[in-house]
Amino acid sequence: MENHSCSIAIVSKSNERFQTFKNILKEICSRILPLNIDQRLEIGFFHESFDLIIVDFAAEPNANFQEIEYLVEHRTLKGKSFLYILDSKQESLKHQLYRYNNAMILVDPVDRFSLLTQAKAGIHLSQVNRRIKTFQEMLEGEQKLISYTDELLDIGQIHELDNFEEVKQYLQKGLLKKIELTLAVESAFFGFFEDKEKRLLIQEKSGANHLKKMVYFSIESSHIHWLLQQNKALIFQKADLVDPFIQELEEYLGFKIFSLLFAPVSLFHRPFGAIILVNKIYRDSFHENDLAFTLVATQRIAFNLESFLIHSENQEHLKQLPINLFSQEDLDQYELIQNILKAVHFGVVVFDNEQRIKFLNPSALQILNVNLPVKKIRFLKDILSSKNIREIWALIKENPLPIVRQEIELEQRLLSNAFIGLSIYPYRHHQSTQDYIMVFSEITQTKKIQAEIIRMDRMASLGVLSAGIAHEIRNPLAGIKAMAQSLEDELKDDPGKLEYISRILRQVNRLEKLLKAFFSYARPVRPDPKQCSIKKVINEVFPLIQTRFREKRIKVETYYAEDLSDVFIDPNQIQQVFLNLFINAIDAMPNGGVLTIHAQNAVEAHPILDRRGRIPNLLSDKFIRISISDTGVGIKPEALELIFNPFFTTKSQGTGLGLSIVYQIIREHGGQIDVESTPGKGTTFHIYLPSL
Repeated sequence: MENHSCSIAIVSKSNERFQTFKNILKEICSRILPLNIDQRLEIGFFHESFDLIIVDFAAEPNANFQEIEYLVEHRTLKGKSFLYILDSKQESLKHQLYRYNNAMILVDPVDRFSLLTQAKAGIHLSQVNRRIKTFQEMLEGEQKLISYTDELLDIGQIHELDNFEEVKQYLQKGLLKKIELTLAVESAFFGFFEDKEKRLLIQEKSGANHLKKMVYFSIESSHIHWLLQQNKALIFQKADLVDPFIQELEEYLGFKIFSLLFAPVSLFHRPFGAIILVNKIYRDSFHENDLAFTLVATQRIAFNLESFLIHSENQEHLKQLPINLFSQEDLDQYELIQNILKAVHFGVVVFDNEQRIKFLNPSALQILNVNLPVKKIRFLKDILSSKNIREIWALIKENPLPIVRQEIELEQRLLSNAFIGLSIYPYRHHQSTQDYIMVFSEITQTKKIQAEIIRMDRMASLGVLSAGIAHEIRNPLAGIKAMAQSLEDELKDDPGKLEYISRILRQVNRLEKLLKAFFSYARPVRPDPKQCSIKKVINEVFPLIQTRFREKRIKVETYYAEDLSDVFIDPNQIQQVFLNLFINAIDAMPNGGVLTIHAQNAVEAHPILDRRGRIPNLLSDKFIRISISDTGVGIKPEALELIFNPFFTTKSQGTGLGLSIVYQIIREHGGQIDVESTPGKGTTFHIYLPSL
């Protein structure tokens, strides 16, 4: 049977053989063209959509594959069928041809039946490959169109609107206009479903694109009603167009409906409305691509509408819906849950596999230091850095759900060294959709307390060790000093030897001074507190070190708050604290600089650790903060965690006990000391002391 939709090319140097093949093949194909291989195939050949290329090698005993290799591998002939007619002696050529797909071989002489059978098979294979390619191109085009759905339709604009009435107007006007242009349809409508009356409400638009009037269509006896209940989309064409709803719509529009696409929108698993597209402009009916795009659009509309309603602080939005999605009991329960999530001090974020945020509570914004309006927050990237998102996603992929008690360090512009503790729980509200509930709280202060506990334990252990070593050294040192003093009396008349004895005594005295510092650290003296003005305490330190300030060309600036509270401290011990910090600041500014002292009431109570239970009467819920800043060389980051450790020093002549003693004194007073530093810019110590 002749196939008018196919075409065959025959490459042969023998015109007689070409005519023979053509007479046989015209039974199955009307378009058969000769091609002269010596002309290297004109460009026009590649625009011909051949279904079968027959290459007659048998007419040329010395033929080789290189003569047509460029033809077989040409990009426009990929997937085409090739039928090679060979002489029985062309074995090497046969082996070369078998390497190619879609290659068929007949050995000359060729009988009529074999040629027709192979030709039919080749034509069918080419046509199948052509359909597959067309389908792939359609699929790629569809996927590209779908991937640009949000960009094309800008559905996220829903979150910019203030109330549900504006949302309805956007669905009726702006969104439908974009769908009409994107899919090239004659008319587009959004119908709101009214369940009790079993009807669709469509608001007609005037030429100026303003809402004009409301029209109701009964769907009780229509297939449309079943589609809404099942949340299924459908293309109506030909016999389907006798549906009562379509007949009523056609009568209302005043023109014939050739094809109609109906795609429901469901909110919270209940029918809400539908997109209704009428007549393609350039085709007789809608295509699967149109259906796929519209389905994605309805899903994005549903997601954004649900998100709008969930994040709305006004419960009245839910009451404005054209259908009763919720009973009054449901609304009361919803309001209760909303109030609970607003009241808690931990963050809650619900997101899906595409990192879209479906819900977040006010505490989440506060903890993450996000200042964006909730309406503008749609994805995780709006509240977290890309690094934090990768960490969270790695937790989800590498661990079974639920994931509990994990920690990450926040990477935000306005936060530094901030940590959150989080747990992630699975939530599946659709059978095919996996969402995640992330619950988290800020643990920055907890991390600091943990570090402080570790530091206190380490320093306590070092203190015990120091006391033991100092005690063991002190006794033999006393003997050395006594013997040296005896020798000093006996050798008064020998100046040379007397100098050696003097050196020994100087070193012994130095060791005694160091031991005294050991005991000051290991066995701190209990404070003798009294009510004091911190300004007066600091001013009493200045005369002791004023000369060094002048010598090093250091300018001192002081700032005291007018309402600065008094403190309950041992003034002598706190003076020692300031003296040590001032000396360190002087050493950090060898070429001069500025020493700044700020004293003010602390805005928030600072958590204080007192693991040994000492002087509990000093612990207070009010504090003052004294900040001592210099413009010196600063402290390297790796040294910041070590500076309060006993015997750690960066000075060539230091003992490494100055800041350790400062730390001990502050802790004994129920206070706390922190440090921050930038190499090359300076260092600031913050001291918190209980106030009255």
